[in-house]
Amino acid sequence: MSQAPLVAELSQRHGEPGWLREMREAAWQQYEAMPSPKLEKTDLTKRTWGFGPFPATVPAEATGDAGAILQSAAEAGMPVAYVRDGVVVRVDATEAVRNLGVVFADLHTAARDYEGVVRKHLGTVVSAAESKWAALNTALWHGGVLVHVPKGVAVKVPFLFVYLETGEGNGAFPRTLVVAEENSSLTLVQVHLVDGGAQPGQVHAGVVEVAAAAAAQVKVAAVSNLAKGPTRFVVNRADVGTDAAVEWVFADVGDGFTVGLVESRLTGTGSRSVLRAMGLGSGRQHLDLTASAVHAGRHTESEIDMRGVLRGRASSCYRGSTHILNGAVAAGSEQRERIMLLDAHARADAIPMLLIDENDVQRCSHAASVGKVDPAQIYYLMSRGIPEAEAVRMIVWGELAPVVEAVPAEGVRRWLAGRIDKELVP
Repeated sequence: MSQAPLVAELSQRHGEPGWLREMREAAWQQYEAMPSPKLEKTDLTKRTWGFGPFPATVPAEATGDAGAILQSAAEAGMPVAYVRDGVVVRVDATEAVRNLGVVFADLHTAARDYEGVVRKHLGTVVSAAESKWAALNTALWHGGVLVHVPKGVAVKVPFLFVYLETGEGNGAFPRTLVVAEENSSLTLVQVHLVDGGAQPGQVHAGVVEVAAAAAAQVKVAAVSNLAKGPTRFVVNRADVGTDAAVEWVFADVGDGFTVGLVESRLTGTGSRSVLRAMGLGSGRQHLDLTASAVHAGRHTESEIDMRGVLRGRASSCYRGSTHILNGAVAAGSEQRERIMLLDAHARADAIPMLLIDENDVQRCSHAASVGKVDPAQIYYLMSRGIPEAEAVRMIVWGELAPVVEAVPAEGVRRWLAGRIDKELVP
């Protein structure tokens, strides 16, 4: 199947309205016209961009890690969405959530049944025009969710979106749209799991866009384990309105090749953002992660905390970027990047960036470090009778625990902690 008909096939398969089909077609044209992406410190010249055709049906039963996480969420009374290889298996919004007027639906259905919300917000936070992989997701997304919380509604229980990717998927293109109206609050946990062999030479492009209106409170946790082979691009962005707050938690555990951007655009006066990120790399994993806060409104606040641990021949590039635009008076920002190397062949770069176009700044600071585990700390623990391997494990956990503990779903935290413990076994 050629790729242009693939766009039409997806639109026809889901019975999409004309405006959405036109959006896909325009994004595909942008994708074809854009040059291949170039990043310093990350070589993409030898990475291929294969994808499709995509499956129309998949097994309904969730097993393994996906099944365990979904079962834990059901026991906790959480609304859950489960997608396998781009096919929506189920979306279970609890009765309590529906009674609040909250919409939790797969994005294909929402484009028809809640067209006004989707058409107003889809593509406004993450535009197809900004990058080749954003355009690709806009053209080919399938298997996504909409979370829409009305004005003044506070949802206490987290939403869970589990995306399972197998060797039959031929690429992954999830799209998540979060709309928090004025004075509302919600928490979303998104988990991307890989089961079975990942096909080399494929591309996966995922997008999360958050529209947080005035005084909204939103927390989004994105957790993933990626396998070697494909190239994965991630764009997670929030537009944060007046007196609103968005908190990001990003965790990547595995040996895949990932280029990610997590960003908050603080457009409203008094808006705030906190971003916590961690990567645990093994094998030949490569993680190129940019954590960004763009200050446009007055009296805005941001915090970026990035942590990494690398084993084997894993490599990473962490960029912390704070941009205070002209007119964003009295902005305050802090950023930290800390990367720990456990093996001699592991490599890492930490690149803090402060871009300040405004003279009236409350504060703006950064700190970055890359290095091995402090031998004095290992010696101290061993002097207390702790074996060396366990001492290293304890020190690593001291670095990663704040991010793990910030994941707001017990089942996902338990799974993530298990993955970390497994990777730290000598």
